Amino acid sequence: MFFGGVHEMLLSASSVVDRVAEAFRAGGGVPQSAYDERFWDGMDRFSGAWFDNALVGQWIPAMPDVERKLRHGADLADVGCGRGRALVRLAEAFPASRYVGYDAFAPSVERATRQAREAGVTDRVRYEIHDAAMELPGRFDVITTFDVIHDAVEPVAVLRSIFNALKPDGVYVCLDVNCSDRLEENAGPLGCIFHGISILYCLTTSLAKGGAGLGTLGLHEHKLRELAAVVGFSDVRRVPIQNPFNNLYELRR
Repeated sequence: MFFGGVHEMLLSASSVVDRVAEAFRAGGGVPQSAYDERFWDGMDRFSGAWFDNALVGQWIPAMPDVERKLRHGADLADVGCGRGRALVRLAEAFPASRYVGYDAFAPSVERATRQAREAGVTDRVRYEIHDAAMELPGRFDVITTFDVIHDAVEPVAVLRSIFNALKPDGVYVCLDVNCSDRLEENAGPLGCIFHGISILYCLTTSLAKGGAGLGTLGLHEHKLRELAAVVGFSDVRRVPIQNPFNNLYELRR
């Protein structure tokens, strides 16, 4: 369930190893456009296991206020939506709500739109090309990011956009990597995957645009709380879930 897609991601990432090494020597990074279709297929399979098996059945019920909003009819935005599977699953489970996905990578938005059409949920789901470092076009009851903030070129700007787009009683749901601010706690097989993907994708694609380069291991809970405080979030709750790859948080204004 958890490792599907990792093989394809690593195979694709291995094709840019020389470019990553050169970026370490000379500065800069490797842009998203350098990765072939295997990476995006692998990422879709990898995260799809969570969205298909955990999102509606485990994660949303662990956040009762979010579940209530979605059941009664909420406006939800998914920032960094990728190929859009999370919104399709939410729209199927909570048809009274309205959903929009934002992503700056046009091929993902095109694929997400096609998936929503195939799933028959376009009456309540749409996707747009939008850089979330800019203000989000709307006000929302719930905003989600699924493994996005650690990749962001400007993580503080993205968090500020989310903060400003939340309604007064809105909830920001942040899923990110289950890592620690202590190096020794990021060891073992999972640590190897985290460090590998960080160096070969997360870190370098942010640096390619002159970004913060948090990487996969740069958004541990302490860092998230630090950045959240900078933009004005008053409450950060770590939601208890059983997932070796990710931590789940609820943030409020």
